[in-house]
Amino acid sequence: MNQIERRGTPRLPVSVYVQQHVGGQTHTCHASSLSLSGLYMERPLSSFLRQCARFALEISLPDGKAGSVWTNAEVVYDCFDALSHGTGVRFIAMSPRDRARLSAFLAQPPVAPNRDRAHAS
Repeated sequence: MNQIERRGTPRLPVSVYVQQHVGGQTHTCHASSLSLSGLYMERPLSSFLRQCARFALEISLPDGKAGSVWTNAEVVYDCFDALSHGTGVRFIAMSPRDRARLSAFLAQPPVAPNRDRAHAS
């Protein structure tokens, strides 16, 4: 089974912050890939020990719209290195409004990186 079949939808590279709400506390994480069905995020290894596999996520999309996208999520993958804890999550509940906003964000063409203006003459 390939990754798209396993995930259901392809993930796109992103750089967005998410707030993980678990056990009455909020923890900031960095998401590096995102799809309609889930994301991959990292946080410092020592930030906290998660006690459950399901939690709420608040995703701050850089789409110029006010507010965040909210979803309930469950852990499907964990990995650790010397400095960080990486987690793959699957979205399990999201409002139709937030799903539509996430879908519109993911459908946008990627933004080209800024070019060195010193060479643009």
